[in-house]
Amino acid sequence: MRSIITTDHVDVTYNAGQSNEFKALIDVTIEIASREYVIFFGPSGCGKSTLLYSIFGVLAPTAGKVVVKGDSIYDYAPMDLVMYQRKTMGIMYQSFNLIPSLTVLDNVQLPLIFAGLPPTVRERRAMDLLDRFGIAHVAHKRPTLLSGGQQQRVSVARSLVNDPEILIADEPVGNLDAVSAEAVMNTLEEINHRDKKTVLLVTHDAKYLPYAHRVFYLDYGKVDRIVPNPEKRQIIKVRPGETIVTEIEQLARIYPYDSPEQLRVKSLINLLTQNLSFDQIVRLERMTQHVIEGTLSEEQFRAILTADYEQGGCGIKPQQASEMTRRMYQVLDQAKDIVRFRRVTRGPDTVDMARLDLVKHVQAYMLGEYKIAPDSVLLEVLMKAVTARVYGYITREEFHRQLRLPRESGGGGFDIYMAADLSRYIEKLIAQGVSHFAQHQEAKPSETNLHAAQAKKFEEMDKGLWYKFTHLLHRGGK
Repeated sequence: MRSIITTDHVDVTYNAGQSNEFKALIDVTIEIASREYVIFFGPSGCGKSTLLYSIFGVLAPTAGKVVVKGDSIYDYAPMDLVMYQRKTMGIMYQSFNLIPSLTVLDNVQLPLIFAGLPPTVRERRAMDLLDRFGIAHVAHKRPTLLSGGQQQRVSVARSLVNDPEILIADEPVGNLDAVSAEAVMNTLEEINHRDKKTVLLVTHDAKYLPYAHRVFYLDYGKVDRIVPNPEKRQIIKVRPGETIVTEIEQLARIYPYDSPEQLRVKSLINLLTQNLSFDQIVRLERMTQHVIEGTLSEEQFRAILTADYEQGGCGIKPQQASEMTRRMYQVLDQAKDIVRFRRVTRGPDTVDMARLDLVKHVQAYMLGEYKIAPDSVLLEVLMKAVTARVYGYITREEFHRQLRLPRESGGGGFDIYMAADLSRYIEKLIAQGVSHFAQHQEAKPSETNLHAAQAKKFEEMDKGLWYKFTHLLHRGGK
């Protein structure tokens, strides 16, 4: 591994010695390898852009050194620093920074004019990049006539026209729609993978973290932690005794703003509240999504839960899998009454029927879970409380209090544990009882076309995992 960038105890202080002094970077020491894709991640004001521009060579540190390709760049003479920025670095901005009075072609070849290349060479190199990124047909248009995604691809082409070794990008997709943003992010990944460029990206959006080899989490001007991406082969070798697939690092990607101490708390809470590993939970979440979307039958879901993890299943014991499946489909089925309850407008008799069906489910739940058969008075209390909660007339806390209130005072008379459990159960029904669920149920695929629907949904998953699942779906669940 050859390091291309290092920072050595870098501080950056704005307005030093004045009343509004602000320390933007504090004792930042990092190392970035050649051909590595790294992301500087954190909330606004954490110092990520300051670090980026210090590496770019336009923001000198107050203390410490920035070393690129073995040279301390702020020891360069002014013209040498300009040549470094021109030849070693390419940059993309959130706001594109294209010159509106120039054509797209002229914007891209502008850096080559300053480099003194002849017109034919400049135009050929610029057109090759525009063609590569699918925008050669707009070469002679003004940037203002292009979409945001097209303008950012012009910016990518311009940043690469001098063939720099390092590409830096400051929130490059912050002004783009989701489709254009994904296209630009895929382009940056291609530049890193195919062109072997070192890519430094600044973002505050956690969904882009999987693109990087490593993520540098910044907070209050400091590098809080460095998390390798377990899904990418690391360029910087992991030190002995370290691992890149720990639960803490997986949690860090889900809760990117949490401190290491908070992540450790979550890890212990996971141990105390459930007996599934983090990997099992992640796969279970994927399967649950397909259940909600109507692309997995109950039998298939149960079969995948019990199948071996290495074969694409969740590796859950059969008895536990059966209970999980029962409870999931019970909630999803009963949640339809929430939808029906909210949609009914045909008169009081129909409303009462929908309300009665919902309370019957609550009655069955109490009988199944606690062996308690509610009497007529308690059913009336439950009907009123459930109705008020489903319509949103009372909060979850108020519903819980109503369940705990003594029966002589018009409440349910439940103890604290039963009230909490029943309240949680109602909240699950409400959470699932939305129109999105109802639409999927109304359009639920038949058994004959179920596998086609599954294939479409699973195409978004890891290809290797998809083959394992299709094997399970045809082998199990029958």
